[in-house]
Formats: sequence, structure tokens, C-alpha cells
Amino acid sequence: MSKVSIHYFTGTGNTAHAVKVLAVNLGAAGYEVIISEVKKNVLPPDEVCDYLIIAFPVLSWAAPVMMRKYIRRMPRGQGVKAAILAVNGAIFHNGELVKGYTGQALEQVEGILRRKKYDVFLTANASFPDNWTQATNPCNEQETEAIFPLGEAEVSAFTEKFLLGSRELYRCGLINRVWSFLVAELFGLIGRRAFGTFFIADDRCTGCTLCAKTCPAQTITMKDKKPVWGTVCEDCNRCINLCPEQAIQVSVPLFFLQMAINIGLTVGAIWAILTYAPHLIQESKIFLISSEIILILVATLLLLWVSFVPIYACFLLLLKNPGIRRFFSKSYTRNFRRYRAPDFKP
Repeated sequence: MSKVSIHYFTGTGNTAHAVKVLAVNLGAAGYEVIISEVKKNVLPPDEVCDYLIIAFPVLSWAAPVMMRKYIRRMPRGQGVKAAILAVNGAIFHNGELVKGYTGQALEQVEGILRRKKYDVFLTANASFPDNWTQATNPCNEQETEAIFPLGEAEVSAFTEKFLLGSRELYRCGLINRVWSFLVAELFGLIGRRAFGTFFIADDRCTGCTLCAKTCPAQTITMKDKKPVWGTVCEDCNRCINLCPEQAIQVSVPLFFLQMAINIGLTVGAIWAILTYAPHLIQESKIFLISSEIILILVATLLLLWVSFVPIYACFLLLLKNPGIRRFFSKSYTRNFRRYRAPDFKP
């Protein structure tokens, strides 16, 4: 009996459900299926099976950073056949179904696997209900019921192609690959960390610790019976969607204050560099301009760290005051729906 090893990351359960459908279909076809969920501190097994399948949700046109790091730690494939399934968020817009866009995500993961000497022969997408609750109101019940069968059908089609050994690789085009790669890298380096620091638990929080216990990145800790988000957030939105009291919000005041402080510090640093660098660097114009660019990049990255570590720590101290916490809990997400895949129990 051939063995298929499936490795997946999931936030709110869409990818987990896709993997369940995939595993049932492969099992019915006579394959032995081994499933590994990717979380912090979970390492890939040393064993290489007959086939490999990677499944993940698309976050800002890329696989989650944790997923990519996990794949890079996998043993060399030595020609083992591999397939990749990307799960996108679909929505209804003006009554019409709009599927999510993968960008360069599949091609990036394909490249990582090829460098690990896996023979990637199949890459595909599956559409399930969108649930980036930080930014948009998740699908309602009727939309979810309409989208879910579509996603399951796409997973089944992926399974059929896998069983047939069909060689079919998704391509988004060079221009789309370039811009989506740049956005994805910025999100992986800065965006996901920043978004994590904008979460806050409002006065409905009971301190149940569910968010901290189920966070796949283990970036949530409990302080004074309230969750606090660290800077290694994957922005998978599991916490905001799973909270039983719908107490987790995106803090609008915290967002604007953090952004204002960071922009102010960055503009000030750039002004200082452009003003004083010509007096300190008495070299050719090319050398001066190159030095200014390097200094601006270094200052920008350093000030991002300052904004989202020490300054964020100061905000956390202020949030110990109930009145200040109520002010910072002002959010557009209070009236948003919450979403998890129907059978998801992390």
C-alpha cells in the first residue's frame, strides 16, 4: 500500500476540512494517509513517504511563514512526487461568487520543494468561505452553505488529478508573480507582526485562555487574565474567530497611534539623514546617495522594531487600566460575524 504524507497549516479550519476530504478520498482509493498539522515547535518527520501533499491557506498571496519554514526543514525528497493545494477565501459580491486569488503562493512553495528535490507534479486551488475578520466581515451562514460545496468539489477534483498522476501546475504570470511576491514578503516580514499587535480583548473577555491555548504560533500569552499578542503572529485570525464571547477586536485607537508614532519617527529620521549626512560623508555623490539609502533602510527597520516592541510594551502597561482598555477597545469588528469551518475543533 502506497503512503501519502499530508502536511498542512490551518487558521479557522478551512484547510483542515480540505485535508479531511482529501484524506477520505485517498483512503477510499487504497492509500495509507499520514497527516501532520504544522504548528510552532512541530518538526517534519524524518521519514519520506511515497507521495507528499502540502496544503495551506493563502495569507497575503503566500503560504504562512511558519509553513514555509517547516517545508524548508523537510528531508530531501530524492524525486518523491509532490502536490500542493492552496485554500483561498471566497466571497459573494453583488450576488456573485468571487474566488480568492493565490498570486505567487503556489509557485513559491513549489520552488521550495523543487530545491528539496521533490518532483512537484500538481498544484491547485480550492475556494472556501473568506474569514480575514481583521479586515472584512466574514461570510454569513447562507454564503457559507453556498461556498462550502464548491470548495469540497475543488478538493475532490484535486484528488482525482492526484490519483491519475496528471501533471498540472498553476501559473499566475510574471507580472502578478512579482508584485504578489513583494507584497507577500513585506507581509511576512512586517505586516503579520504589526497586525498581531492591533488585537485587543474587550470587556467581554472572561479570561478563558482558549485563544492562547489554540494559537498555532503560540504568540498569545495571558497577563492579568487578558490575552496579549506577541510579534510572531501569523495573522491566521484563529483567535478573533474562535473566541466564544466574540471579545477579541481590532483596536482602532491602537492602530492609529502605532502608525502615527512610527510614521512620525520615520519621517524625522529620514529628515535627519538627508540633512546631516552630506556634512558627515565627504565623499563622491554616488557614495553619499548610496550611504543615505542604506541609512534610511536601516532606520526604517529599526524604528519598526521600536514601534512594535518597546512602544507596544508601553501601551500594554496602559491597558491595565480598565478605562483606558475600554477606550482602546473601540473597533469596527465588534459588529462583525465570526467564522470557523463547521467541523473545526482545534
